[in-house]
Amino acid sequence: MSRSKAADQRTGNANTAADPVAPVVYEGRAPRVPSHLKPIGREVWRAVWAAGSGAYSPDTDRNIIQRYAELHDRRAALLAAVENDGLMTVGSTGQPAVHPAMKYVESTERELRAIETVIGFTPEARMRLGIVAAEARRVASGPEDF
Repeated sequence: MSRSKAADQRTGNANTAADPVAPVVYEGRAPRVPSHLKPIGREVWRAVWAAGSGAYSPDTDRNIIQRYAELHDRRAALLAAVENDGLMTVGSTGQPAVHPAMKYVESTERELRAIETVIGFTPEARMRLGIVAAEARRVASGPEDF
């Protein structure tokens, strides 16, 4: 069995954890709501930027947040069609079948879940991204007066 080297003879990578990097917080207001968004998408747009408490960059995160809001609009329209027509329809041979729009609802929800993970909207995603909501709010609010 070999012995470990003395500390002054060791080379290579340090065997310590990396220093945690503080999240970057952007000051200022959220970008203007894109005009093509419907009411649900507009609400989601505002909620995401507000929930981020300055953690999202308008320059780099705008497109993914816009896509997230657009998917919410799509989901709302699909669910409205299902609500209007009913969950069950008659299939091509007369059998009962689930509304065809439900296939698109499921794929839209799959895309939404993927984006929620990327932007840190689940507890697991926040832990993986190193985002602690309380820390983000503290940094965004600025120094406290004592």
